[in-house]
Order: sequence, then C-alpha cells, then structure tokens
Amino acid sequence: MEPHITLDGTVQKIYRTTTKDCKVCPMKSTCVPNESLRQITRTVFDEQYLRAYSRQHSKRGKQMKKLRQSTVEPVFGSLTHYYGLRKIGVLGQAGAHKVMLMAAIAFNLKKYLKKGGRKPSCTFFKAIIDILNQYLLTFSRNQLISTNSPNC
Repeated sequence: MEPHITLDGTVQKIYRTTTKDCKVCPMKSTCVPNESLRQITRTVFDEQYLRAYSRQHSKRGKQMKKLRQSTVEPVFGSLTHYYGLRKIGVLGQAGAHKVMLMAAIAFNLKKYLKKGGRKPSCTFFKAIIDILNQYLLTFSRNQLISTNSPNC
C-alpha cells in the first residue's frame, strides 16, 4: 500500500498486485482482461464510509430515513425553494441563526393558519417578537427586531 495525494488534496490508499501474480491467476480474464496488473484505490476514510453505509442500511437506519423523509426534509425543501434560503446572505453563525429563526417562525405561522387556526392578534405577534429578542440577546448583541410596526 502506498499513500497518494490527489490534485484536490485528498489522501488515498492504492493497493497494487504484481504483474507476475496477475499472469498466473486463473481469474485474470474476468478481473483485469486488458491490464497487466490489478490496482484498487480507496480513500483513507474507507472504514468510516463502510460504517456509515452499514448503519444506513440497517433496520433502524431505514426507519430513521423514513421518519426524516416525512418530517424534516419537506420543511427544508420548502425553506430552500419558497423562502429563499438556498443561500443565507449574512455573515457569521449568529446572523445565520437569526435568519433561520425568522424563517422557522414564518413557516410555522403559515402552517398554523393553513390548518385552520384563527388569525393571531397584534399583541400575539408583539409577544413573539419580545420573546425572540430576549433569546437573541443571549445569543448575540446585534441589532434587535423592532416591535413598532405601523400595521399593529
């Protein structure tokens, strides 16, 4: 085995047989009919890939995939497709966290109203904004969301 670094910087393991071994092998015609020797390339993370693959294809892994497909993925799909969150146009983790919180609030309110919930009052929105501001104060000291809306 010899380590090899590719052009993009990934480290791979390359396993090679000798030409002498391949010449006398009875499987040569099916294994490497047009080559003089066999070469297998694997990433250095092959063990982790195989472990993840086996976890995904276990009974529990298949159950978790079904659960995720029915609960989480539709929300992510809606946020990226309809709410413009394919890219987040702010810098830093705190800014991205604010954007995701606002998108989650908008998504949940839309879902609530679509299911037949009554229209929330302005005081309800002000209470939500106050709670959000308190939460954001602990997470970041940036600009707060204004509760002085002209529509309320």
